[in-house]
Parts: sequence; C-alpha cells; structure tokens
Amino acid sequence: MKKTIYIVSLALALFSSCKDSSDLLDPDVISGVTDKDLFADVQYAERYLYDIYDQLIPVLPIGPAAGSRWRTPDTFLEVASDNGHGEAFWGIFKNMNVGDWSASTNSFSHTDWNMYWNSIRAINNYLAHIDEVPLNANYSFDEDRKAKRKAEAKLLLAWNYAELVKEFGGVPIIDKVYGITDDDMMLPRNTYDECVDFICRLCDEAAAVLPLEQTGAEFGRGTKGAALAVKARTLFYAASPLWNNPDKPQDSPFRGKYDPQKWVKAAKAYGEVIKMNQYSLIPDITKVFLTRVNPEFIFTRVNRTVSYLTGSMVPNKLYPSGGGYGNGGFNHVTYNLLKEYDILKDGKAYSIEDPASGYDPQNPYIARDPRFYRDCLYNGCKILGKTADFGVSGDGVAAKGAHNDPYGGPEATYVYAVKFADTHLNITWNPARQYGGPSVDANYPYIRYAQVLMDYAEAMNEAYGPESDALGIGMTALDAVNQIRARAKYPTNLKAYPEYLPPADGTVGMPPLPSGLSKDDFRLKLRKERRVEFMYEEHRFWDIRRWKLPTSEVTDIYAQIPEWYMDNGVRKVRYVVKKTESRVMEPKMYRMPIPENQLFANKNLVQNPGWPDSPEASE
Repeated sequence: MKKTIYIVSLALALFSSCKDSSDLLDPDVISGVTDKDLFADVQYAERYLYDIYDQLIPVLPIGPAAGSRWRTPDTFLEVASDNGHGEAFWGIFKNMNVGDWSASTNSFSHTDWNMYWNSIRAINNYLAHIDEVPLNANYSFDEDRKAKRKAEAKLLLAWNYAELVKEFGGVPIIDKVYGITDDDMMLPRNTYDECVDFICRLCDEAAAVLPLEQTGAEFGRGTKGAALAVKARTLFYAASPLWNNPDKPQDSPFRGKYDPQKWVKAAKAYGEVIKMNQYSLIPDITKVFLTRVNPEFIFTRVNRTVSYLTGSMVPNKLYPSGGGYGNGGFNHVTYNLLKEYDILKDGKAYSIEDPASGYDPQNPYIARDPRFYRDCLYNGCKILGKTADFGVSGDGVAAKGAHNDPYGGPEATYVYAVKFADTHLNITWNPARQYGGPSVDANYPYIRYAQVLMDYAEAMNEAYGPESDALGIGMTALDAVNQIRARAKYPTNLKAYPEYLPPADGTVGMPPLPSGLSKDDFRLKLRKERRVEFMYEEHRFWDIRRWKLPTSEVTDIYAQIPEWYMDNGVRKVRYVVKKTESRVMEPKMYRMPIPENQLFANKNLVQNPGWPDSPEASE
C-alpha cells in the first residue's frame, strides 16, 4: 500500500549542514542529525527539499511580521518605485526612498543575499547526497521520483542564482558545499555572462526531466515550463540595457559582453514556453490572483490560504465594527501610475492627457482601463455595501475621509492597492489570527503567462520590430501584447461587481494596439502596458533598473488627493494633484550593493559600480 507524504516545513537550519567543521558528515551541534542520517530516510530527504521550496521569498503578507520581502511586513517592493507608496511606518522601504541605505545599512537586498546563499548551500548539499537516499516503494520513491527531485533541486538552484544575478550582477558560482574551514571557499565574482550560462544550463537539465504539470500532493513543485521560463527570464534580463551596455562592452561581474543578438536569444527562449501550449491567460481578470490552480501561473510560491492579506490591503474602517486587523490600507497607488490607466471611449483607449478622451479630473475614475478597478480602491467606489470615503479636510470641513487608513501621513495618496485582495470578503474577525474565518486562495506568481507574452513582445520588438514573426513562433510582438489587452475586460456580471464603472457606450475592454507602429513607438506603448498589467508585482522596481531609466523620471511622486469642502452647506469633494515626495535615486542604485560585511569576510569580492570601494565610480 502506497503512503502519501504530507510535507511539513522543518527548520532549514536543522538540515543545512552549516557545521563548525570541514567534514560534511559531522553531527549538527544542536540536533545531532548528520547528513548521513538525513539522507538515509526518504521522509527526511523529502522534507528537506520542501523546506528549500519554503524559503522562496513570501511576497504576499500572510500575517503580522511574516509578510512580504521577509521582515518587511505588509508593504510590497512596489512602494520603493514610482508606482507606490507604503503608508505603514515599519520596514525599510521608507529609508530606501530617502536614500538612507548603503552597503553597510540594511535593505531588503541584504536579506535577499543571505537567504539566497543559504538556499544555494542547502540545494548543493541536497544534490550531493540525494543519490544516497534508498528507494522506498511505501513512499513512491523510485528512480523516476529521485530523478525528478534532482531536477527540481536544479531548478531551485537556477532560480536562486537568477535572483542574485538580477539584483547584484555576477556572483561566485558555487556548485558544492564548502566547510567553514575550507581554504578555497573565498571565491571571486564570476562574470555576468558566466552566471547566465550556468543558470541556463541548470534550467535545460531540469527541463529535460521535469513533468509538464504537477498535480495533487505534488502541486506547486517545479515543472518543465517553470525551468524554461526561468531560463527565458534570465536571458531577457541579460539582453536589457543595464546588463548589455554598448558603452561598456566587456564581460565582467557588472554586466555581460555587449551583443544585440541577446534579444534574439531571449525571444527564442520565451518562444519555447509559448510553443508548449501548456499555459493560457485566465479569462476573468478578477480571478487571476484568487485562483489557486491556475493555467496562467508558471512558477509560483504556494501560500497557505489566509485572510490577512486582504485585511492588510483594505482600509480597516470599511469593515463592520470589530472586523479587520485594526490597520489595513498599507499600500498606496501614486498618481504617477494612476495616469497610465487609459480612458475607454467609443471602443478606443485614450491617455487621460489626450483631449479626445473626455477625461474630467474632477470625476477621474470613470471608464478607466478595467484593470484599474481590480487593482485600486478609490474614493467613491462601492465596496462591501459602502461607498468608500477617502481624503483630506479642506475649506470648512473638519473631518477627513471616514474610511482613511489609520496612518494618513502627508505622503498618502488615498488610492489603495488591492490587486491580490478579495474585496468581496467581508472580514468580521481578526485576520491576523490564522484560520479565524474564511480564507483566500492568494498565490503569488513569480512568473505567469502574461509575463511570458510581455517579455517575448519586448524581446521581439528589440530584435525585429513589432510585427515580425522572424522566429516562426506564430506570434509577433504586437500579437503578444494584444492578447493581454484583449483579456482586460469588465466582468460580464456587473451586479456582482458594483464598484466597476463601465463606459456608457458599452465598451467592455481594452482595444488592440494598432498596426503600423515603429519600434520606438511600440516600445513606449509596451512599457506603459507593462506598468499597468504588472502593477504591484515587483516588475516596476526592476524595470526602472534594467532599462536604466533616467533617475529624474522616477523621483518626483504625485498623488491625486480627494479634498473635501463645504459648498452652501453641502459636503463636496474636489481632486487636487500634488507632489507628495521627492525621492532619492542615483545611478549606483540600478544594482544592489553587496553587503559590506560580505566584502570584509571575502576579500576576493568586489563591490558594484558607484558604491564605496568599487573599482567603477559610476554606471
């Protein structure tokens, strides 16, 4: 009789082999468990690999002090970009926005550096010993299962390296477990291209073994598509201007050797994912992030179902008395991003700056791109049987908006990001208490099919232009973007979504981008589309960097603030666009600094351009 393994998370430290000796098989000083003991038992070995999965960064907050970006709870990386503002006063993103971070002070990247390397060491240890695990029919652990577990580990190794390279550039390539006393562990940084090649090789090896999908108890594990997508994303970043700079064409830890054909390689790699015909866009935009088993998700961190995410994103005062966490509304949307959501009119999409749009700045939330209503909670929208009341007090009005978040600092935008929340979940319990009430299936996709299409479109446009199918994929850059736009529709059952305000002319969704665009024009439209589609999914932070956007474009932050006033005894609102923040962004911040303590520990490491003690003064 076969047994099902219900995998539970064990402390990674128990099995990570971080010993005081160069001998891998010395007992752990705390638990007494050796690697020999660990890999002699299939249950321990399976749990060990699961724990490596569990170390993937939990972007979505699942509880107080256990949320996004490790110990930066409740706020998303987006608030360190011009798309967002974090109203919660804890965490490190506020410091980053005022430039109060360095190689010696904490930022999320310091934690990332440590966690990725911890995972890499654990994975190398797993790969070094997995062949020692005895086969066990009771746990369905045969040669095929063992081969798949090896492939999963290689995918996870590739992912951790890909994240390091995305943040820091070239890093030391380590493919074995070093003991603390090993003399040869003080490795220098490999070049950027060497790291890219290493990641791609791991992905190819994993893809050759992994299944097309994982189901049942295996759901959430690595697949062939995930391996191919991680490879494609790695090549896509490698082709981007920060890492593929014609002004500095030599391969180094700071960038790869300049080659415009890198865009072709990226497009081909994404084409392989597309040709699998394994993934598709989920039709209803409101279900994308609330559907656990999802044809759009390719590589995902599977969270346990909780209500805390919704409770932390929606301002608490919109819930019944006694409901909610007591906080909420942590993540705001800037006007910098709001203005990117087009107006729909007569079957066409217009920028709000186009006079033909009919945009009324005093009635700003009518007939916008359907994704706006999924992504944002704004003054006057309908939610949970209430009309949201946000804003500041103006002439003759003492009271602020009745539903403002608890903080409401001077940088508040009064438009709240709720993309991953279930805004129909009427929380009447404290969602900080696990399992206190109904929960939400909110998984965070590291890579979803919409990203494959958008990245493919960018790579194809840079390589061939917007309307070429030079690779024979059966899809042009224009086709790929228009697939995403075609999915962006208002829900058909408007009674179930009273907060949506569709155009009176009956337009139901985003029209396609037109043919005939030049490469440059298409690039601008694609970047705008990317900004809207991936709002609060951490892309903007990295896009600013890989595109090397001028720092002056991303430092001035604006908000469209509802201001309440009295008019002949009637309380009314006007909207005022104001500059709320002047942030600090310098070219050195295109790359994360290697933590200073790591440079002290390993004298063979070199710091990234622009940061103190780097061999390059600036980007």
